[in-house]
Amino acid sequence: MRDDYDLDLFLETSAKTGMNAQEIFIQAAKILYKDYEIYKKERKIKEELNINNNTKLTEKVEPKKSKKCCS
Repeated sequence: MRDDYDLDLFLETSAKTGMNAQEIFIQAAKILYKDYEIYKKERKIKEELNINNNTKLTEKVEPKKSKKCCS
């Protein structure tokens, strides 16, 4: 059955007896937490890249104005 769904985690449970009911929720929470931490890291990297790219794009280099002294 595990191969039918290509699962990384397979834990047989029973709603009738409660077998592994708590364990499956703990495992699901761990997987979700790990995925969320990866998402946060990726988002932080993307934001940093975006900030750096925007800074470079928005920086304007003004040509130096020459001071004219006497005409």
